[in-house]
Amino acid sequence: MARPVAEDSPAPPPGVRAAALFVLGSVVLSLSLMAAAMALYPGGTWLDRASPGHDFFRNFFCDLTADRALNGQTNPGAWFGKAGMILLSAGTLPFWFLVTRLFPERPRLALAVRGFGLASALAAIAVPLAPSQRYGLLHALLIFVAGVPGLFAGGLATFGLLATKHASRLPARLAGLTAGLAALDGALYAAHVASGVEITSALLPALQKLAALALVAWMAGTAALAGLRD
Repeated sequence: MARPVAEDSPAPPPGVRAAALFVLGSVVLSLSLMAAAMALYPGGTWLDRASPGHDFFRNFFCDLTADRALNGQTNPGAWFGKAGMILLSAGTLPFWFLVTRLFPERPRLALAVRGFGLASALAAIAVPLAPSQRYGLLHALLIFVAGVPGLFAGGLATFGLLATKHASRLPARLAGLTAGLAALDGALYAAHVASGVEITSALLPALQKLAALALVAWMAGTAALAGLRD
């Protein structure tokens, strides 16, 4: 039976190291592309369509992927936003496999995490290609198709990490933080879609950004611990 990854563990196989480097690369490039999309965004939020530029806690990520900004102007950074979101989603494909290296003594749990994670990652790649302003309910449907299995994967991974006598508690904390913020944001988003009214609070986009930041930290930490540490 394989041992949990620890500080005295041998160097990971080349394929695992390559997967970790891919995850880290996708995170860095995605953040760079999203930063460019934010800098180029003309303006407008669902709360104030006349607001100038991008508001980190009031704009959704999908606002950056629309060809026309919420203020009605052409959005020159739309493809930067789409590329950034797609790249981050692609980075979660190997990420879910790396996560399960941290609790190898639970193979059935690892299989479930990988299955749900893979389904979530593949669906998430399609989300930025269907911006909410143009595709409406299809956009919301894709979010749920990606989000529900992602929440299952995150919740099960959190359990696996907490139940394992691991040298570091950081992955479990980041996993729990990510899953908790994503679950809360998902529940509020579902209530919003069911209500049929436009966004009336900055809580939804703010939670989305916080959940994304937690996920990025979890991805980077997992890649370093499970795929790069000797």
